[in-house]
Amino acid sequence: MEPILQVKNISKEFPGVKALTDVSIDFYPGEVHTLVGENGAGKSTLIKIISGVYIPTSGQIFYEGKEMHFTAPGQAIDAGIAVIHQELSIAKDLTVAQNVWLGREKRKKNGLLDSARMNKETQDILDFMKVKLKATEIAGYLNAAQQQMIEIAKVISQNAKIVVMDEPTSSLSEHEIDALFEQVRILKEKNVSIIYITHRLKELTEICERVTVLRDGCKVDTMMVADVTEKQIVSSMVGREMGDYYNKHKHTQGKEMLRVEGLCRKGVFENISFTAYAGEILGFSGLVGAGRTEVMEAIFGAARLDAGKIYLEGQEVQLSNPREAIAHNIGFVTEDRRRTGLLLEKNIVENTSLPSLPAHKKALGFVNRAWEKEMANLYMEKLRVKAPNMYTILKTLSGGNQQKVILGKWLAADSNILILDEPTRGIDVNARSEFYALMNEFVENGGTIIMISSEMPEIIGVADRVIVMREGRISGEVTAEEINEQTLIGLASITSDAS
Repeated sequence: MEPILQVKNISKEFPGVKALTDVSIDFYPGEVHTLVGENGAGKSTLIKIISGVYIPTSGQIFYEGKEMHFTAPGQAIDAGIAVIHQELSIAKDLTVAQNVWLGREKRKKNGLLDSARMNKETQDILDFMKVKLKATEIAGYLNAAQQQMIEIAKVISQNAKIVVMDEPTSSLSEHEIDALFEQVRILKEKNVSIIYITHRLKELTEICERVTVLRDGCKVDTMMVADVTEKQIVSSMVGREMGDYYNKHKHTQGKEMLRVEGLCRKGVFENISFTAYAGEILGFSGLVGAGRTEVMEAIFGAARLDAGKIYLEGQEVQLSNPREAIAHNIGFVTEDRRRTGLLLEKNIVENTSLPSLPAHKKALGFVNRAWEKEMANLYMEKLRVKAPNMYTILKTLSGGNQQKVILGKWLAADSNILILDEPTRGIDVNARSEFYALMNEFVENGGTIIMISSEMPEIIGVADRVIVMREGRISGEVTAEEINEQTLIGLASITSDAS
């Protein structure tokens, strides 16, 4: 079989950085070919070259046997190459159907938009995907997982010959992942070539035939998935053997730090009561949409509460906005670091100091620049942030280093309670290992971590206790000795009437 796409000796240089060096890969029709590697390994750069966002410094691209010179994304799309990006590109004021056909709108003979046809064809795709969405729903009211499914529906509507999927399951529940994988299998049957990027290595054995490992902008190897183990792939990615990167510690539970009683928000969650202690990692598990994030946003003062009480170290507090939560030494690493966790156009110094500016301002409200620089330098070194200097703009850093900067800003704010919402989403195994080590260090120094995670191995490998939520209510609490996949899935799947 001839490859549908070939990249030959591709190199890409930016000022002061060589992102790719002499990379050659063949992609075949009807096959899922996975690209893996640490953040900054060159995966995104290669995809941007294939899809016409970047022009390679050197090398060639052959598509269906012909050399191509894409200079804009539209040229790649017209040729039959579609990309589902990790960061969603949803127009939130438009309907699902309008998003699916955006830029390719169907029109009647008189030139007017044929909304009825677009709605019907979109609904057919959604029903085919077994996704419970309506084509006429406004996209902005949907959660991240549902918006991700719009992106997938958009690609299916394009009848592309090559589909690039960049971390497509990062915001999806297990049911939605199953629905996605079913669509992947159908695309394979239609002889579509799929280039798949993921940090969830367990997905490889489910849908992938071949895997290419990139490291430091170079191709390490291309292997048949059936011929290698996950451990071998990880070793190729990081250049060394890795043991249990969760590095789970047995922590000593200290004093009560946070207690909530009867938290309610009508239609979202109800009767939420739990306690978190110093020196522990308290996990929150459950399906996407169970209400975990909404509960934490309410505790942090970012969302309203209809009822309930919050206690910090035994004293009742009113946290009506994030500023008050920060003043009480609570930090919140949000689920979407790019939208709500960072100022991507600002540098490391500005991001690190942001929550702490009111507490460290100079006379007349001026910013304390000396303190800013001191904190940025301290946490760059402590968290081993890989960047040229503290004035590096955040959008140029890898996902793992961006996540370290977020953690650093809350440590600089003297947080003693950290809420981490999907903290390792989209970062590679090596960065995860470092992040888990930092979490352990924080709780061993008396801090409290509440961690939301949709990844079962992560919850099992990191948490001291786990609270499971289902349909806006707590369905159970699991102690360290009882934490296993079967127990967590069982509690997440029971009906709300039984909880």
